[in-house]
Amino acid sequence: MAMVGFKNTNNQVVYINPAQVLYVTTFEPDVSIVTFAVAGQGGEPVHIYVRGNVELVQSKLSLGMGGRA
Repeated sequence: MAMVGFKNTNNQVVYINPAQVLYVTTFEPDVSIVTFAVAGQGGEPVHIYVRGNVELVQSKLSLGMGGRA
C-alpha cells in the first residue's frame, strides 16, 4: 500500500496511509480535513489540514488504495 503525499496548510509535505483515513471533510474551499482512525490526546480522532478540495483529496487517497478515480 502506497503512502499518498499532500501539502498541509504550512506548505509542508505530509504522507498519509489511506487505510488509516476515517473521513475527509471540507474546512475551506481549497482546504480539507483528513481524520484518522487513531485516537489522539483526549480520545478524539487525530486530524490534519491539507491543501485541496474534498474531491481531489478523496481521489488521491482512492488511487493510493489501488482504486481508480
